[in-house]
Amino acid sequence: MTNKYMFMAAALWTGLSCSGKVTITGGTDEDQECFVIRTESATYYYQKDAGGFSSIHDRDGVDWIHYNRSPGESYPASAASDFRGLPNMVYRSDDSGAGHPGFDKCRTFKVDDTTIRTVSRSGLWQWSWKFTDKDAVMTVEKTDPGHAYWFLYEGPIAGRFDPANQYWGNSSGGPIHSFQDYVKQGGGVYGQWDWAYFGDNTVDRVFFLQQLDPDDLPDTMGYMGCTSDGLDSLDGMVVFGFGREKRARPVMTRVPARFRIGFVDRKIDTGDAHREIAMVIGNDRH
Repeated sequence: MTNKYMFMAAALWTGLSCSGKVTITGGTDEDQECFVIRTESATYYYQKDAGGFSSIHDRDGVDWIHYNRSPGESYPASAASDFRGLPNMVYRSDDSGAGHPGFDKCRTFKVDDTTIRTVSRSGLWQWSWKFTDKDAVMTVEKTDPGHAYWFLYEGPIAGRFDPANQYWGNSSGGPIHSFQDYVKQGGGVYGQWDWAYFGDNTVDRVFFLQQLDPDDLPDTMGYMGCTSDGLDSLDGMVVFGFGREKRARPVMTRVPARFRIGFVDRKIDTGDAHREIAMVIGNDRH
């Protein structure tokens, strides 16, 4: 049985050569200077002064982050705009906003043909991203010893807010077709997961996040609509976080720490499909 899933998992990477076809060029996104990283599986828009992704487009050009600036940040309306991003690292400190699109707490440099590095203007935080044809890996290299951090994905699955037709899964099981409502229920579900994926019933693709150095800290997942209607709102986003405790408290302190993101071109609609993608994500560690 294991060999069966290993074979199927290997097939999911077919078409992604991992041959180093990565380009890093300059550009703008939401009026901020950014690096545009193009690979076979995705195009990433990384705001240099923010130190975070404002857009991540799949091979069909669909944006799974879709950060956009609003006239004024507010809860829960900004779930359709300013709250979105990845990794949204630093919260509730003098460096709050480092790693989150729209902020200017960082500087980012190109290290080589496949790597960029971000340093906070305070000098207390530093991380790098390395890109391949099929994924991107972040390494947390330095943190403020007085403040914990988290790693968040906040954005619309497959570019749209449609909880009734979307799903997710994690290292404990899946696919899961129910979502905790941040607005009406006051938060998400909590667990300890090594990885998670997110998909839409109309799309043969999922976006995944992986913690390459697993821990026993709390992780969370929920949906935040942009109005008091919660899951019935017309727009909103996923809130998924490694190292995010209740009451929006970051709890990770490990340095170094590594996180991996990417797309797999497969709809996860059965238990067998979940086991296949578990092999892809869990066994393809860097």
